[in-house]
Amino acid sequence: MIFEILLLVAALSVDSLAAAVSYGLAKIKIGFTRSLLISIICSMFLVFSAAFAGVIGAYIDEGITKTVSFLILFVIGIIKLMEKDKSERPETLSASKTVLFAVSMSVDGLAAGFGAGLTAEDNLWAVGAAACIITFLTVFLGNIAGLKVNKKAPAVMQKLGGVAIIAVGVCKLI
Repeated sequence: MIFEILLLVAALSVDSLAAAVSYGLAKIKIGFTRSLLISIICSMFLVFSAAFAGVIGAYIDEGITKTVSFLILFVIGIIKLMEKDKSERPETLSASKTVLFAVSMSVDGLAAGFGAGLTAEDNLWAVGAAACIITFLTVFLGNIAGLKVNKKAPAVMQKLGGVAIIAVGVCKLI
């Protein structure tokens, strides 16, 4: 059961990792506190949906969660593409964008949580703890990696970060 929980959380965290690297490439810094907030929100979505799988699972279509996630990431990516090149110093992710990032990463957790909820009811604490830790690590370290790559890359890399954010959104539709 623990292996299944870790596998589920790792699968959900791949999107967070890709998005966090993309933000770093776009010269957007996700600091420690923001990474922690994102991981808490993502974990809460997952645990909530696992806990109430039987009750609300029938009301939310997986296609809706994918579409909402895509739309949020697509809009963020377009905004990044339209911005002028930034200075050498990366901007810090704002509080509102932190919540949008967390929600866009969490909607997949809703659908996955419904499936996991049917078998993980007795282990919700383990699901929440694993999700919080792994998501924090993928967001925080992935963003640092993206920022480091961007430091050594030409200014066009910021635009590629916006394209990468859109690509993560498109992947959510697939």
